[in-house]
Amino acid sequence: MSVSPEDWFHSLPPVTKVYLVGAVLTTACTTFGIIGVESLYLDFGLVYKNFQIWRLVTCFFFFGKFSYPFIFQMYILGRYFNLVESEQFKASEGKTGDMVFLVLFGASIMLIIAFLMGNLFFLGPALSFMILYVWSRSDPMRQLSFWGFAIEQWKLPFVMLLMALLMQSSPVLDIVGIIVGHLWHFLTQVFPEYYGYEVIRTPQFISQWFDNGYTVRRPMGRGYRLND
Repeated sequence: MSVSPEDWFHSLPPVTKVYLVGAVLTTACTTFGIIGVESLYLDFGLVYKNFQIWRLVTCFFFFGKFSYPFIFQMYILGRYFNLVESEQFKASEGKTGDMVFLVLFGASIMLIIAFLMGNLFFLGPALSFMILYVWSRSDPMRQLSFWGFAIEQWKLPFVMLLMALLMQSSPVLDIVGIIVGHLWHFLTQVFPEYYGYEVIRTPQFISQWFDNGYTVRRPMGRGYRLND
């Protein structure tokens, strides 16, 4: 049974839906001249000197003008945000706050990396790639079909990184996404398993804000080591 675009959109979980709509609207506004790209990019000098703090947020919502690369980025965002949120952070289980915290964690680390590197202006693709990496570690040994080739799920981010290199695209944002995604996986899955306690957890105020005060604490997503 085919699913209409409207049904598909309504089926998206809340965080995925908000981010996808925000990204599309941002591109639409720049395409039709409502806002200029120069007001969206990340510039710490303008943030500090002119107090243009919105740049810390808008740099995650612009994925380029309407084009094939934009469509590809929306595919990654819509598919893997949806998979992670639907499988690991279900709103029906009171985990929307955990999903929000995952996004905030990733965005914060990426802003630090961008500050240190000094030449990263739009971080949305890196955030999407981080989510792709988090999903890839949820069931790493599962077999996937990628363009007719069978690969293990954990390899998908690296296969897509290789594709970017073959198409002569810059791999920097993809690499940043992998690094931040692995940091999340290590801190929320590997470290607690080895040492018996959580390093990071969703702040209570985020859970109360997004999940109507759920108080039952639960692992933030799931993941496995490659030798499990």
